[in-house]
Amino acid sequence: MQNLRLWKYISLPWIMFTFIFFIIFFILSFTNDIDIEFLSNRYLLSLFKNTILLSFGSALISMLLAVPLAILVTFYKFPGCNFFSWALSLSIAFPAYVYAFIFVGMFEYSSPISEFLRNFGIALPSIKNIFGASLIMSMALFPYIYLIIKAQLSSVGIKIFKAAKSLGDSNLGAVRKVILPSLKPAIIGGMALVIFEIIADFGGVSTLRIDTFTVGIYDAWFGYQSYFSGARLAGYLLIFVIFIMLLSKYYTDSPRGVATRTAELINKVELNKSKQIMFSLICSLVFLIVFCLPLFQLIYWQLSESSINLLSNVNLLINSSILGFAVGIFTIFFATALSLSYRQSNKLKSLISISTSGYAIPGSVISAGLLIGFDAIFGTSITIYGIFGLILCLSLRFMTPAYNYSSSSLANISKSSENALSLIPSNPLKAFIAFYYPQMRSALFLGFMIVFIESVKEQPATLLLRPVGFDTLSTKIYNFTSEGEWEMAASPSILLIFLSLAFVYLINKNIELNTK
Repeated sequence: MQNLRLWKYISLPWIMFTFIFFIIFFILSFTNDIDIEFLSNRYLLSLFKNTILLSFGSALISMLLAVPLAILVTFYKFPGCNFFSWALSLSIAFPAYVYAFIFVGMFEYSSPISEFLRNFGIALPSIKNIFGASLIMSMALFPYIYLIIKAQLSSVGIKIFKAAKSLGDSNLGAVRKVILPSLKPAIIGGMALVIFEIIADFGGVSTLRIDTFTVGIYDAWFGYQSYFSGARLAGYLLIFVIFIMLLSKYYTDSPRGVATRTAELINKVELNKSKQIMFSLICSLVFLIVFCLPLFQLIYWQLSESSINLLSNVNLLINSSILGFAVGIFTIFFATALSLSYRQSNKLKSLISISTSGYAIPGSVISAGLLIGFDAIFGTSITIYGIFGLILCLSLRFMTPAYNYSSSSLANISKSSENALSLIPSNPLKAFIAFYYPQMRSALFLGFMIVFIESVKEQPATLLLRPVGFDTLSTKIYNFTSEGEWEMAASPSILLIFLSLAFVYLINKNIELNTK
């Protein structure tokens, strides 16, 4: 299609860059000598087991939280349903490493909660295990699934729900027989995002004392100074990531018709009094545990540390915002080009899939790969380009969600409409503005918001590639938490959370506006 050829040319620089990056990455990972004593088979098996159990355990718990909650707030009318519709996604504003140090600080042996319960003979179990870590991580990450499910249910789910009920199904029967099967691709796609987040995390799992591949990579690079051992672990991790992506793609690429949004208002199902109270209590309890409790703990630490002033971190807030906007714009531009190019060129589809697969690769791995790659090719460090190296790293890291949102919006465009457009001679930019952009606008905005939030929360890559003197909220949190200073870390954590909350609110408003 002539109207899409321009986007193929625009996407080629990104495809070439990522292709060269991954080639160099694999060459350095598997052709250099490693520390055999460090990378023993027993140690590798332990890393693999912990990574698998934590990632899939967190994804399963996230799914069990997200899907029922999304169905409740979308289909049923009860006190607070409109509030909980957006409030239950607020925990996405908490970085996983912040969540981890909050709950470790709250439930450690010397914490006020533990001391209070011991007075009654109650000893809290340790949360520094696979199950405890999975539970904590899922509370921070379940909104990834919740937002996707809620968006799909709000746009087309009500039609399916009403059709099933018109055939005599009960509310529960309609959900079980019709709604859940129709949500399967979205559920699996959301669970894949959670898995990618888990296996890329370092701060959270290290605080919870769970040795995953990412922790092994850090131990190799910064503990044993065995850089190629770290690269080999990163190579194994990348293979695992590709496997998860292919598995997710297999289950989400099922044939389905074009989705069309409903223009009717959603008339939620009326419930009896007892069910209204029950649903309100369930949502209230989840909201209290995943958002209010950790936020109150941060505020308590902030108030107890009188030497720290929130205003003293305004410069950090500005730097984080600049970084988030720059990465968001850069990433969305190339995500748009890649998604349109994917529809235009069959020859590039495999390369595009590879070039958008960086989401699960730890930021530290990408940073080190860029440092080594630029040195090998240009004989210089990428850090001499200032903040550009960090923007490039984070765009490679977060291209996956931006591309997924962009390409999913194009699935709503029928082939017949696109073929009709190709028969009309038109400037590619005019064709994009008049035809493609109205279909993609909501998804591009949502993708930008997600990339912004992820960029300001990213910690390892920012620490490695930031220009000298360019501190952000995430780097300041690292400076404190690495020394176990939970109270000192509260101030930048609060600012980071409220910055993210503003964009979470915009995400929810965007979803609501596009279902009216």
